[in-house]
Amino acid sequence: MYSFHHKVATSDVGADGLLRPGVIGLLMQDCSSFQFQGEPVFFNFLQENNLGVFLVSRQVEIYHLPAYGEDIEIWTGIHGCKGFYGLRNTTIRDASGNLCALSFAVGAFVNRDTGKPFVLPRSAYESIIDCEPLPMEYLSRKITLPDGLAFVPLRRDRVVPGYVDANCHLNAGRSLDLAVSCIDFSLSRMRVEYKAQAKPGADLLLESASLSPNHVFMRLRSPQDEATVFSTYEFCGSV
Repeated sequence: MYSFHHKVATSDVGADGLLRPGVIGLLMQDCSSFQFQGEPVFFNFLQENNLGVFLVSRQVEIYHLPAYGEDIEIWTGIHGCKGFYGLRNTTIRDASGNLCALSFAVGAFVNRDTGKPFVLPRSAYESIIDCEPLPMEYLSRKITLPDGLAFVPLRRDRVVPGYVDANCHLNAGRSLDLAVSCIDFSLSRMRVEYKAQAKPGADLLLESASLSPNHVFMRLRSPQDEATVFSTYEFCGSV
């Protein structure tokens, strides 16, 4: 398990002075990275075997958004490994211990050179499984799109250097932040399934399809090839 404290800053909030939902993904991603770096046996195993941990999916339940200047705690714990997937919960709590957001994330262990999945031996990961799954509704890591959705373009972008992380592709947290910035209702749940890596210089098209006024699906894909989908999103909330 790992946790760190953070004061909600100007760059974290929107026009309403509240933590932007997209920043939740960034903070949770940072907490996961800090935990890995604090586990020398596990971290060294990844380095020695040229392995990376790539986020496959994240489900976030949002209960309330802390305001500018509030002190919050971000906590994460790993509760299982299945094949080449690692399973973790991450939480954000306010200074009173109230739950602001709760996440279930799935990460894949892959070879950095080949991109092929790697099944870890139990000896490599058993020391980092340090908690039980937190109570929540666990949804599939795959987002199934309802039949008949009509997607419309929202915005175009490009993977510029500021969007890229140490793995040399579009940062997973930044990807979520880009999509959430186009939502115009209060969120109670957000889900993302990462399907392909968007490399530096890649053109991006974000498109949206509404199931209802407070239930929206989005896709981040290549504008040149509709079959190349980098991420799929589902956002639920209230108008």
